[in-house]
Amino acid sequence: MEKIQFEFLGLHLQEPMALLFNWIIAGFCFFAFSKLGKFKNEANFYWRAFYLFFGISTVFGGLGHLFFNYTGFFGKYPCWILGCVANSFSATGMLKIKGVSNPKKYAFPIIWIKSIGLCVAAILTQKFIFVAIDAILTYIIYTGVYAFILMKRSEQAKFLKNMIIGVIILTPSAFIFIFKLDVHKWLNKDDLSHILMFCTIYYFYRGLKEWGQKEAQLNHV
Repeated sequence: MEKIQFEFLGLHLQEPMALLFNWIIAGFCFFAFSKLGKFKNEANFYWRAFYLFFGISTVFGGLGHLFFNYTGFFGKYPCWILGCVANSFSATGMLKIKGVSNPKKYAFPIIWIKSIGLCVAAILTQKFIFVAIDAILTYIIYTGVYAFILMKRSEQAKFLKNMIIGVIILTPSAFIFIFKLDVHKWLNKDDLSHILMFCTIYYFYRGLKEWGQKEAQLNHV
């Protein structure tokens, strides 16, 4: 589907909806980063890093879409790179859930090797699909499958149901992207994926908030 083109202050811009949805996601990420700051634990440190880097990533993502006529694919690289970093922080946060997760030491370098490799592939080929693969692998394996395993392993991990719900919500975005399901030029495949992503990170935040509050109560007992 043809991208929306428009002019503003003499600039030839495009995809205003991508800017809007990216910045809505960024706003929520910065909100979550701030609110989760009250909970002090190692896993939460990495999840806050996820929200911070993902928020900055989507700020650049919106600008990359808007100014594509001027920056081309180079304008997308900050979003892609920071997005892969954010993915690695979320996976690390899952492995660092104290009292529930007992990962092997080699699990951590695997996370970063995966993200770095796919990010390099995206830049060399100028194809977003590799960034999408990194996100899909991270969310399905770590915040989906691993969360389910931890819930089965411990009663303390019930809060992870929110992570699983978030992953389920995000799953259709893979098919939207692969089959290029554009509803309308004002609501194309990227816009639909952004909406699902917003819902996903909201449920991640719900789970982390629930866990943080329970941890805080236990520490005061």
